[in-house]
Amino acid sequence: MVVGGLAIAICAGCGQERRTGDDQRKEESCVAESVGTLHLLSTVPQCPFDDWICRVKCTVGDGASCLAMAYAAEENTPATDEASRLYHRGCLLGVAIACTNYAAHIWAGEASDDRLACARRTFEKACAVKEPFACGMVGRFLLESTTPVPYAEGRRHLETTCAELGGFSCRVLAKHLESGKLGEYRPEDIQGLLKRACAGGDPDGCGEHVTAAETFK
Repeated sequence: MVVGGLAIAICAGCGQERRTGDDQRKEESCVAESVGTLHLLSTVPQCPFDDWICRVKCTVGDGASCLAMAYAAEENTPATDEASRLYHRGCLLGVAIACTNYAAHIWAGEASDDRLACARRTFEKACAVKEPFACGMVGRFLLESTTPVPYAEGRRHLETTCAELGGFSCRVLAKHLESGKLGEYRPEDIQGLLKRACAGGDPDGCGEHVTAAETFK
């Protein structure tokens, strides 16, 4: 009966997550400094955007449900801002990939230097627990959002995380190697890196591709 009452209260405003003053202050500060220990998820529940059960679970502190709701919001174009808020909440609840996706929203938008610095710290925090997409994004940040560009550092980071984790870091490394800005490489290395990306859980590396660059939309 308690859960039912909670569901009614929340679903009265089901289109938008309720945020307290504390939630607002945490979102305005850098999540990298607000979040505690991060963890990787083995599975993510399936949640349609209007699934009130997932929304209840997210509201009461289930990070995996927040992540699932954020994925559903990403598919609902008018709910893009809510996706960012849900990633933020999932991140605060300790879900590493939610932190990665929240930081990616910052990085992809029009952000101040302080917000971009926050995105970098958030990617780095998620990468520290071996979240593979975060590690790839650390490399992208170094090579695409840093002035002057630290080419040697970016290459070392991507080579190390690709060798250790596979996945997205390998595809980012392939893209920047074929640009010619990271130094020498063998042309056959690109396809090998894309295959390693695919095998490591990065679906955009799978299939037949002429270049690594074409896998980035």
